[in-house]
Amino acid sequence: MRFDLIVDGEPHEVEVVRRGEGLVVRIDGAEYRPVTRASSDAVDVRIGRAHRTIRFRGTQVVIDGDPHAVVVQVRDEGATARPPRRKGVAHAIYEVRPPMPGRVVKLAIRPGVRVRRGDVLVVLEAMKMQNEIPAPADCRVREVLVREGESIPGDRVIAVLEAT
Repeated sequence: MRFDLIVDGEPHEVEVVRRGEGLVVRIDGAEYRPVTRASSDAVDVRIGRAHRTIRFRGTQVVIDGDPHAVVVQVRDEGATARPPRRKGVAHAIYEVRPPMPGRVVKLAIRPGVRVRRGDVLVVLEAMKMQNEIPAPADCRVREVLVREGESIPGDRVIAVLEAT
């Protein structure tokens, strides 16, 4: 299977081939032989000594707790062109979701505000603890979809951000 994977606005050519009982994954020409194990809510991937835990949330992939906006475009097997790279232009859209259900204690953002990676967007109270939800990248806040005091489920979009 061949597809283009756009991660945080950066396109990559990916090909996955089954060999024997394993997989060979080629990303931008580099070849990897991952060992994978699925759990109830994640996939554990080991490539050599590197180990990653991957969770899927809509158009977002969370790798070891770090969210990334992704788009998958299946390739026409006859096509060879890659999506164009646009230097200096980041156009990733992030839908920020909480790690678990909870109550919004504090909103630290509003639409139009620029945030840096790691800045606190929202403070969420869950299981008698307060959790700070950080910005996944340097972004501009497009929308805030929750209010202080509101109880939200774990799959609710808190805010929509656009990479800058």
